Amino acid sequence: MARETTRLQTIAFFGRVPANARRTITSKRIEVPFRVKKVTASFAPGVNRLMNLEFYISPDDSAPTVKPLTGINILGTLGHVGFLTGDDGIKSHEVEMETITAGYYVKVFANNRDAFAHTIDAQVLIELIYQEKEEEKKE
Repeated sequence: MARETTRLQTIAFFGRVPANARRTITSKRIEVPFRVKKVTASFAPGVNRLMNLEFYISPDDSAPTVKPLTGINILGTLGHVGFLTGDDGIKSHEVEMETITAGYYVKVFANNRDAFAHTIDAQVLIELIYQEKEEEKKE
């Protein structure tokens, strides 16, 4: 029988999105199953809700600049909209989404509809899931 142990890990995403452009930033490959616990995004003054951030769990590390992305939109599974947007503030949402296999990636897709470049500043809190085999007791 396997025993489950877990460890929290924050994945940080940071980058620039040119004016009227899209960009995807991809995490490194996550070698164990995991649960997404929280997504957070910081929006600088002047963004004026003209940049949307979408968060994905994906089986590949592709980073397209157009949709659809492979994988599951974390906020789109149950929400009215599948993205975060804002201006001069931090948005943070607790979620509970689990992968059942190892080898997946987390992605942030940014759609900047503004005439000015903006910065992606986002974090995804995941819980890594380790399966430890328990040794059988000999009697």
